[in-house]
Amino acid sequence: MTHVFRSGNPGVLVWLVLYALVMKIFFLIQPLPLPSDTHAGIVYNFLIRLLQQNLHWGKGHFQWIAFLLLMILALQLNQLLTRYRLLPGRNYYPAMTFLLLSTFQPAWNQLSAAMVACCFLIPAVSTTLHPDVQAIKRPQLYQAGFWLGIGSLLYPPIGIFLCLLWLMMLVNRPFRLAEWLLVLVGSLTPLYFLMVGLFWVDQLSWPNWKMLWQFYFDLHWLNQWMITTIVVMGLLFVIGFGLVLHHLSSMLIQVRKSWILLLVAMGIAMAQVMWTGFSIVSWLPLVLFIAAFASNIWWYIPARKWAWAVNMFHLLLMVLAWAMIYLPQHQPNIQFFRVNPHF
Repeated sequence: MTHVFRSGNPGVLVWLVLYALVMKIFFLIQPLPLPSDTHAGIVYNFLIRLLQQNLHWGKGHFQWIAFLLLMILALQLNQLLTRYRLLPGRNYYPAMTFLLLSTFQPAWNQLSAAMVACCFLIPAVSTTLHPDVQAIKRPQLYQAGFWLGIGSLLYPPIGIFLCLLWLMMLVNRPFRLAEWLLVLVGSLTPLYFLMVGLFWVDQLSWPNWKMLWQFYFDLHWLNQWMITTIVVMGLLFVIGFGLVLHHLSSMLIQVRKSWILLLVAMGIAMAQVMWTGFSIVSWLPLVLFIAAFASNIWWYIPARKWAWAVNMFHLLLMVLAWAMIYLPQHQPNIQFFRVNPHF
């Protein structure tokens, strides 16, 4: 089953689309409403109001947009890992893994500001992972900051990944203050033009720009389904990270740096989750980086004699993901274990 995605043939994209339709079929049949997110940026809120009021779009339209954005994120992640040879061969395992893991929580399949902003996060990270540091010119560094700046207008907490860009430059390039400032200027450029536009239409006011800081540990969202999701994500990450460590000695030095930087990106993504008060919607960037590590499972383990075990494990994850969608909605009284969200 998973062997289909082991090839880098463009024809595998057809199987990937079919796989995505199978995994997201519940959401496409019963579209999800838009989530209420206090951290959504002014640009995202404007676009949603425009589509709702002028075009009269409903949750069915937004669900299909969310499906297309998830496909874009999956392909962006896949290109990031295969282009810079983080996996030994060309394949579609990262895209498949992300589509699988993002199914475990309905909030990760709703059209949200975090989902749209992630489409600009991956290109920003991709630029600074280039193995040839001399090939990265200053316009590319500016462009990386620019993509991140657009994402910040859609979802301000994503701006914390500017620290990741600086760290990547510190690891992969000699320190030059001008280049660091160039990335900062690139990230502020979209904000500058937006503020100029709002000034001309007399809409520039402080309530539109204040950022909400919610570092607290009120785990009201914690339930048996979310705990199951965290356990599955943690297990897949540990196995994938262990496989990376096992094959680390056979990797090129630039590939090792890239894996370390992706691990740091996970830490920054967790800080972003804390920033938003552990909002489930904000977990999507973290799911992206977990999927990057978990994709190693399908590449390194499927030897011929273990293919059946890997396929059974993948089928178990698919059934568990569907159960996480169906049971909370249709069997809400099922309690596998009690959870006390208050500490």
